[in-house]
Amino acid sequence: MFTCRHSKPLAVSAMLLLVVAGAGGCSTSGVASASTCDTPGVTADQVNLGVLYPDTGAVASAFGAVRSGIDARLGVVNSTGGVHGRKITYEWRDDQGAAATNETAARDLVDGRRVFGIIEATLAASGSAQYLADRDIPVTGLAAEQVWSKYENMFAFSYVSAAPTDTYGQFVRSQGGSRAVVLQTALSTGVSNASARYARSLDGAGVQVLDTLNYTPGADSPLTVAQRIAALDPDTIISVIQPDALVAVLDTLRAAGRSPKVILSASGYDRRLLRTYGPRVAGLVVPVFYRPFESGGPAIAAYTTAMTRYSPQIDAPEQDLAVTSYIEADMFIRGLELAGDCPTRQGFITALRSVTRYDAGGLISPINIKTGLGKPTTCYSFVQANPRGTAFDVVAPDLCGKELAP
Repeated sequence: MFTCRHSKPLAVSAMLLLVVAGAGGCSTSGVASASTCDTPGVTADQVNLGVLYPDTGAVASAFGAVRSGIDARLGVVNSTGGVHGRKITYEWRDDQGAAATNETAARDLVDGRRVFGIIEATLAASGSAQYLADRDIPVTGLAAEQVWSKYENMFAFSYVSAAPTDTYGQFVRSQGGSRAVVLQTALSTGVSNASARYARSLDGAGVQVLDTLNYTPGADSPLTVAQRIAALDPDTIISVIQPDALVAVLDTLRAAGRSPKVILSASGYDRRLLRTYGPRVAGLVVPVFYRPFESGGPAIAAYTTAMTRYSPQIDAPEQDLAVTSYIEADMFIRGLELAGDCPTRQGFITALRSVTRYDAGGLISPINIKTGLGKPTTCYSFVQANPRGTAFDVVAPDLCGKELAP
């Protein structure tokens, strides 16, 4: 049975799934090997990892599905005997989305719990990046900060924090947008950096950025921020706030007779949002850098079956952070497979950094890990909530832009 250690009590179900045939090469286990290694986190029958993500804090609600995606992917490989005969387990820590807490939590996992490596789904990986690099700790995760482009031990399948591209701006222009307001959560460096990349993208495509406004639910009034937006008279809203908070702002704007042409949100590709708000999220657009769920295919079938069957606490597996964390776990599995029967941390890093084609079993377009460190993601698919708020439609598949000067 798949086991998982936690920093506080939590029931986690077993996640077992045979990968759907033809899914395009999602990482699979090797022949069993029970050799004993002295590498930290590696025993005769298991490899223990660490997971860092914000379970509490300002951005926590957006990251609620992270562990479910990881659990599902590890369950798949553990159901076939693990990697080289070792099951993969993990312990998690809450970094609260803050750099200082991220570093403290990473030190606890590495020095205290002696984990082999770390999966990070956080906006605060910069807190521990230098510490983990100095110790050659393998890391896979969400490249939401520039630091992911700096260190050889940190692996990501999409560098949304790299140099800006004009892809977002191209999409906005294609939808008739020309005047934009960026709405962001205050007090988060990761969010501020993301807002700046959106603004640069818009500017690069000839879309005017009127202002960047802060809005923190619970501290700020949706009416006040809606009035500030209305005074600027934009036709486009770029949202780098939690989708639920955005809905409150949109409700207020629409009640005042204001309906933006384009509502582009950094997150919100989640069918729970549709069930909760229906037509109130109509028109919401989210860019994704993996295969949209609506596109179907064997890889999507394998993912959704794993999530539905073995992460039943997630009633809607079709959500952004669940699938990205699933891919992050898959990438770690790939590294363990390549590192051999007695994996070392440096062996993992060297082997995974040598991969020239990786597609997470068809969930993403093939990437070259060997040459792709820090290269920006230039191609996205854009999905939009339909007018009734009952489903997402793929409105711009594989829209590719170009890299912009910083």
